[in-house]
Amino acid sequence: MYSITRLITVSLFSLFAMLAKGQNNAPEFETGIAAAGSEAFYLGGYSKYRTPISQGKNYFSFGIGMTYYFDFKGESYEKSYLKNDVDVRLIPNVFIAYDVNVKDFNFAIEVPIGASIAITKGTLVNERVNFERSYSNTEILPYFGLGLSARYRLNDYNKIGLYGFLDILKDNAWSPPMTGIGWTRVLK
Repeated sequence: MYSITRLITVSLFSLFAMLAKGQNNAPEFETGIAAAGSEAFYLGGYSKYRTPISQGKNYFSFGIGMTYYFDFKGESYEKSYLKNDVDVRLIPNVFIAYDVNVKDFNFAIEVPIGASIAITKGTLVNERVNFERSYSNTEILPYFGLGLSARYRLNDYNKIGLYGFLDILKDNAWSPPMTGIGWTRVLK
């Protein structure tokens, strides 16, 4: 499994390097903190690597990303509840984006496609029947939506900005919309 993962990673970065070669626009690495919420409040972060696949002031780019966030609030079910639980979301994805540059601002619209790995662990309690046991659940769900970002260029190598994700597919784990603030490093 490690060999396959390594081969895929090396292949993707080789593809990115080949696509970026000779481009006026440089590859970028973005990282940031994020908050999400619908039925619960999640905190986490995101990281993205993108490379341009066209030239010009406004251009298309391709990238890979990872979003991760956590919720420490107990969940309630009919006549029972979870205590000491942790909900974790890991969201690996690939995306295509269109970037528009206006003076020192960069606006991008992204279409990410990936998987949302929802992991819940805790203790299931039903006080009515004096029942308590460990609970664990993992679901892998499709991840598809629309990402929007607005970034301000501080200098030739750094940008700061806002990122938002709106889910298009509603899944069984209630994946929420996400907002974040991030820092982008231009890899020239």
